[in-house]
Amino acid sequence: MKATPWAAFTALFLAALCAFAPGAASAQGRDNVYAVSGVYVDETANNSAAAQQAGFAAAYRLGFERLVRRITSPADLAARGMPVVEGAGFDLLVLSVDVEEERRSSTRYIGRLTIRFNPETVGARLRQQGFTVIDTRTSPVLVAPVSVSGTSEETAALWREVWTQGGFGNELVPLRIAPAELQGAPAWDVAAPFAQQAASAGAIYATVRVQGSTATAQIVEVGANARRDRGEVTARIQGTDAAALRAALASLADQVSTQVQNEWKARAVVGTGGPRGRISASALYNDQRQWEQIKEALEAAAQTVVSEIRIEAVGRQGALVSFSFSGQEQQLAAELARRGVTLENSSMGPTLRVAR
Repeated sequence: MKATPWAAFTALFLAALCAFAPGAASAQGRDNVYAVSGVYVDETANNSAAAQQAGFAAAYRLGFERLVRRITSPADLAARGMPVVEGAGFDLLVLSVDVEEERRSSTRYIGRLTIRFNPETVGARLRQQGFTVIDTRTSPVLVAPVSVSGTSEETAALWREVWTQGGFGNELVPLRIAPAELQGAPAWDVAAPFAQQAASAGAIYATVRVQGSTATAQIVEVGANARRDRGEVTARIQGTDAAALRAALASLADQVSTQVQNEWKARAVVGTGGPRGRISASALYNDQRQWEQIKEALEAAAQTVVSEIRIEAVGRQGALVSFSFSGQEQQLAAELARRGVTLENSSMGPTLRVAR
């Protein structure tokens, strides 16, 4: 029997349907939580190879400890302590290592690495030790690393660097760093355009001050309808060189992130991790290329606000898709818009289209 154009078109979209694999998209978002970026090591040894080996061993340990703090509650960690992994024990936990940058000499290795851990083996190990694993992500938050008047250009640049290189985008509450253009005192009307681009409903201003051997950061969160003073974080500068200042500023950034993450985990543990909803939307397209773009946008959003994606039906110029999302609907729309897809309400209900 001769195939009709409609049959051929349907076959194409059935193939696209099979390729979508919504479960894989959701897993990709979860797996991203298990990638720990911005792991900084500085190790010395008798020779270059031994120094690098020591650097990688330190990165495994530091990355694992950071991951454990990321996906467990402070109460669990205080009660059970940090799990100890040594040597070959990391073979079952680490999937891969990416070197972001490195410097080496005959006896020293300095590196910034990304350690990708195995969700299944890490999760199983923690649950066996009585931990509750929390690896559900929520909507991102914009962070503006700014400084008080009179701060040196070098310190201001280093403050921004510890944020951009810190790997905070993989946290449960992804922290997206505002462009350098966002400066000044905390103000939502100034921050709003940058927050919208980051699919965030709010912005955190982290204003650093360095006085003598002490570094502090004042934390203020602003949104459309609220302003919240989150207090101050402090770190001692253990030395007079740039490395000591960098370590202190990195500690400030970690403290700010920890505060934000722990608030989210406290809600998630008791099952009230912010508003969640489920939406059924008509995905409208003119051709397979546009359908692929809509699917790619949903897959990418599965790293942050979207989960449990399902394709209910596929037709010539449209498909019916459903998915869950965390946060507000405007955050969902902003996240998809970053991927080139609009989410709008029409006479048909929610619709997804490729942005023109």
